[in-house]
Amino acid sequence: MAADFKMPEGRRDAPMVSPLEVLGQMKWQWQWILSQAVAFLILYWLLRKFAFAPIQNILREREERVRQAIEEAERQRAEMEQLRAEYERHLAHIEEEARARLQEAMQQAYQARDALLTEAREQAERILQRTQEQIALEREKLMAELRDFVADLAVRIAEKVIERNLDRAAHHELINDILEKELRKRTTH
Repeated sequence: MAADFKMPEGRRDAPMVSPLEVLGQMKWQWQWILSQAVAFLILYWLLRKFAFAPIQNILREREERVRQAIEEAERQRAEMEQLRAEYERHLAHIEEEARARLQEAMQQAYQARDALLTEAREQAERILQRTQEQIALEREKLMAELRDFVADLAVRIAEKVIERNLDRAAHHELINDILEKELRKRTTH
């Protein structure tokens, strides 16, 4: 049997001993083993009665606290998820409301712009119409003044012509002279 057992390579100088030989050389002291077993059983009973039960109670209490902490954490996580979902819904509602308000403000701005443009066009048309009316009135005044001037001029020329019997050159000279005098009178007033 000794031949089956091999020593590690670094320890070749030690004699080779089989484990069975070692057990055979041991002397069993049954009284000592029996007293140790009885002492072990008494120690086990004492530990179980005075140490294991309180330790088990402490472990059960700790396990219960851990379980409650886990349940509380799960409850808080679920509550947090619910609050997050509510916050996201609220945020989406706010964004939708902001878009609607912006759309409404843009629509009001377009309406105000259109109203201002319409009012400006109407005012421009009124101004243009008033200006055209004023121009027409001024033209009529000028035409009336011109008619009066021409009529007055014609009367004066006729008076002068009647006073003198003129030849053609004198006639033109007389007309030019009267026109110049009348124009000077009109421009000085």
